[in-house]
Amino acid sequence: MATFSGGFGVPGAGSIAETTEVQFLWGGDANKTSLKKNGVIRGESRDAGNSPTTVLRPGLLLGLETSTTEYSEFDGDAADGSENVAGILAHELRAQDFDANDADRVAAVCVGGPVKATHLLIQGDAFVGHVDEFLARQQMARSFVFDDDPLGALAGGLTRFGGTVTGTTDTLTDSQTGSTLFYSNAASVTVTLPTCKPGLEFMLVRTGDEEFIVTAGSAIMIGDNDTTVTTVTYTTASQHLGAYVHAKAVYEGTTAKWLVQTNDTLARAFA
Repeated sequence: MATFSGGFGVPGAGSIAETTEVQFLWGGDANKTSLKKNGVIRGESRDAGNSPTTVLRPGLLLGLETSTTEYSEFDGDAADGSENVAGILAHELRAQDFDANDADRVAAVCVGGPVKATHLLIQGDAFVGHVDEFLARQQMARSFVFDDDPLGALAGGLTRFGGTVTGTTDTLTDSQTGSTLFYSNAASVTVTLPTCKPGLEFMLVRTGDEEFIVTAGSAIMIGDNDTTVTTVTYTTASQHLGAYVHAKAVYEGTTAKWLVQTNDTLARAFA
């Protein structure tokens, strides 16, 4: 149990609230210079990895909701503005008042500077290894410098070599984003893109002489002279070798779509 002062300063008993001080800024004391501003943090914000979740820890990535112009926890799957990283919570913050009501609060938000990747949080989980890590790094590249990637290579699009795939089917995952993948099987090959989340990007290259199919499932592709397709297929026998599909997830308004570029318009068909 823990004691605290209630709304009128009356001592009382309540559940234990624990927190750990986190220094997410990178560098020596003289180098921990960051840009900060005051912002309104929505009372509905939560730190899912903390106990209680209503205590927001420093290092939590924040997005800026378009309709309210208030900060809430960054969520790469959202479509209200919070899917874009707008800053980092600078200090611990309680999202509720003494009566357990969600309460908007003004707090310091770090909007630029050198940061430690391993001390950042995405929806309460570790930043490094999170499915939205690549998306967050891309969005933060202009304002933040990471201790594990000071030159920003991990946010630079197609920077990762993914190797050769020998099977006839391949279902891609978020963690493979930035990869260039070569498909060598002599039979027809079908590649399935992951759920369309802006920030994901793949280069898919055919090195076997057979049909090459890239599908986005239910997501829409934007390609040459077409904006309503879900599949790209290379059908011409003489054009299989060296065929490629560059797929990048983007927003068109509030809808996530795959922007697709191919090396030969005549060699493939959209469907």
